[in-house]
Amino acid sequence: MSKTTDAIRSYAGNPDAIVEAGEVVDMRFQSGGALSLRAAKLFHLLIQAAGVSITDDAQHKLSFASLNDVFHLSIEELEGLIDELHSTVLKLRLVDANGRKFTKSGPILSDMEREDDSQLQAELRFEFSNALRQAIQNSSHWAVVSRKAVMAFEGKYSLRLYTMLSLRAGLRKASEEFLLEDLRMILGVPDGAYPRWNNFRQFVLSPAMQEVNQLAGLVVGFTPLKHGRKVVGVRLTWGIKAKQDRIEALKELEQPKVGRKARREGQVEMIAHAEKIERHEMALALAKLQ
Repeated sequence: MSKTTDAIRSYAGNPDAIVEAGEVVDMRFQSGGALSLRAAKLFHLLIQAAGVSITDDAQHKLSFASLNDVFHLSIEELEGLIDELHSTVLKLRLVDANGRKFTKSGPILSDMEREDDSQLQAELRFEFSNALRQAIQNSSHWAVVSRKAVMAFEGKYSLRLYTMLSLRAGLRKASEEFLLEDLRMILGVPDGAYPRWNNFRQFVLSPAMQEVNQLAGLVVGFTPLKHGRKVVGVRLTWGIKAKQDRIEALKELEQPKVGRKARREGQVEMIAHAEKIERHEMALALAKLQ
């Protein structure tokens, strides 16, 4: 059976590929905890920087210059994100050698050192926690995400949705049902935020879906699942885009962020308008048959 570490090694020569263990992709956050968008992006960059040695009990290095090439941060901002990665506790759902499921909790980083940025070729040195390293070491399923896409997302829920769907698309699945509370935990929605389904759909799920559909090589949709009149879950559906649509997504990643939201909203309006026309034409056709 192939392991996540084998996949990391095979993609090592691709600068746009970030390989992440499925257990890490599906991480839950402790009650009330979540990563900000910028901290989540930094987490992805640190995973890529560690590369094939990510499971080693070792210190990894990343220069400020390489960070600022794609992630323009002041030293104060960087320190804030480092503190966030230090303090955020993850819940990882794992399976032991005997097939018994268990949940392992731990921080993302165990240690971080930052050189004075006035020094030539100043570095950021970091170590992943034992909990994270063990999860990756034993992992046999993974997601391959695009670094360009990761850095392009403007919503933290969009980025989380993209990574979890990239994992599932790699497993050749096309749909999955989630309890509403579990989906909230995976996306990192804070406790008490958007408690009603309509608010969760409007401010979390729909915007995330629209941004993934614009920037990723996937197309995603959802159907609410009800118990009586109450929405208790969501069925997510997804598929790989057609070749031309994937090309358009790649073009969007190369464009400036300015105007991206307007282009995305324009696409949504066009789809809604097309569906309205289709429903109208269907109604006319049915009327003629009566």
